[in-house]
Amino acid sequence: LSCFVMTLSYSRALYLEFFFDQTMENFLRGHVHAFQFWSGQPRVILYDNLRSAVLERRGPQILFHPRLLEMSAHYHVVPQPCQVRAGNQKGRVERAIRYIRDSFWAGRTFTTLAECNRQAWQWRDEVAHLRRWAGDDSRRVSDVFLEEQPRLLPPPLHTFPTDRVETVCSRKTIYVRFDLNDYSIPPEAVGHPLTLTASDTAVRILNGATEVARHPRTYDRHQEVLDPAHQAALLK
Repeated sequence: LSCFVMTLSYSRALYLEFFFDQTMENFLRGHVHAFQFWSGQPRVILYDNLRSAVLERRGPQILFHPRLLEMSAHYHVVPQPCQVRAGNQKGRVERAIRYIRDSFWAGRTFTTLAECNRQAWQWRDEVAHLRRWAGDDSRRVSDVFLEEQPRLLPPPLHTFPTDRVETVCSRKTIYVRFDLNDYSIPPEAVGHPLTLTASDTAVRILNGATEVARHPRTYDRHQEVLDPAHQAALLK
């Protein structure tokens, strides 16, 4: 598992979420979920030089990932990279990661990703946000966040789309492949160029603007995800 962590610089209120991988879609999804949890977003977000944020830099010239720029424009956020090998510039989030490792992760047991995140959010609300605030140990992080939250930018009317979108086509069978798994489609869709959109929970397959198939997303490998209606139509 990989953990997405974002920390507000003033209150130290944090958002964390575990994912199966570090794809760009999950990186953006973590931002969107954090903004929803805070009911707003900061004006500037500081990043280290991970590939999901910075594709290339030459001196002061920064080439940001285009999807990150799309999301930043949607939320009116300014992305700002740290200097190379300057870990002190993101000390708040580095300390938060160490805190999560020691306070939440050590000795934790769970059986599903959903259960892991449920426990993580419960720990955030009942432990992390009730700890003493670094700026004044007579106050708690949750209290200072109530002071900081009205100063965040208001959320937009619509959330930024984070689904993964691919063009797929099945030439001979009623399956299309995505993430090393095969998802069924109606027989009449075989041979047509289709669009596959994948959220964190569902896979949708479109023929133009028409949805022809919808499946729960699996994170296993080499699985066949079959809608019985598609098989019945093929036999008929």
